[in-house]
Amino acid sequence: MEYARTMERDIFADVIEKIQLLTISQQKFLQEMLAGHEKVSAVSRKKLLMESFGIWADRKDIKDSIEYINQIREGWGIRLERIKD
Repeated sequence: MEYARTMERDIFADVIEKIQLLTISQQKFLQEMLAGHEKVSAVSRKKLLMESFGIWADRKDIKDSIEYINQIREGWGIRLERIKD
């Protein structure tokens, strides 16, 4: 349990340090985003998820959803490799 608390403190300190490296306008943007953030209840999340089913059903450019997702994920790997360099 103590290890988890120490890790949380380290992560929090790292986040604060990174925020301080942002420009003033970036910090203000982050502050506005966090101030406007409202928690969504589990019931609301489930309702939103249920309402989202089928939203791409009429898309003509997606033939096979599994193939489509695999292509997107493949792109993630390529971008990740580019970022590492």
